Amino acid sequence: MPKGAKAARSVAGNTIPMVLVTTADGEKSIQGISYDLLKSDMRDARRNLEKKLKTVDVAGSSAESEEPPAEAEATSTTEKSGLLAESQIWTNTDGKTITAAVKSVDGTNVVFVMSGREVPYQIAKLSEESRSRIEALRKP
Repeated sequence: MPKGAKAARSVAGNTIPMVLVTTADGEKSIQGISYDLLKSDMRDARRNLEKKLKTVDVAGSSAESEEPPAEAEATSTTEKSGLLAESQIWTNTDGKTITAAVKSVDGTNVVFVMSGREVPYQIAKLSEESRSRIEALRKP
């Protein structure tokens, strides 16, 4: 069991069923939810988890460094991973944000990669700032 899941289990206890939430790489515990808490008020447990997830980097990458990587370093990393852009924050026209990498861009859609899943999204639904970053990825 990954160490993040072990840590979440220590919070939730050993009662089954339980919910263990970790970063995508399983290294860090985000939250452990016991069966008793789920049984008593599942909606409250869900709301608390959603609040927690808004404050945590679920991709598991280190959030300690606020500086973006050097351009040459970022290029080599993205080339190795097959991504156009590493994981970063994207905003839609409603002001909602996601953290995702970019796999590809076509005429009207971008394919984001979040937690290992590919998610197509219409470029027109992104904020102006996010659209401009997507457009920059199209240029060689």
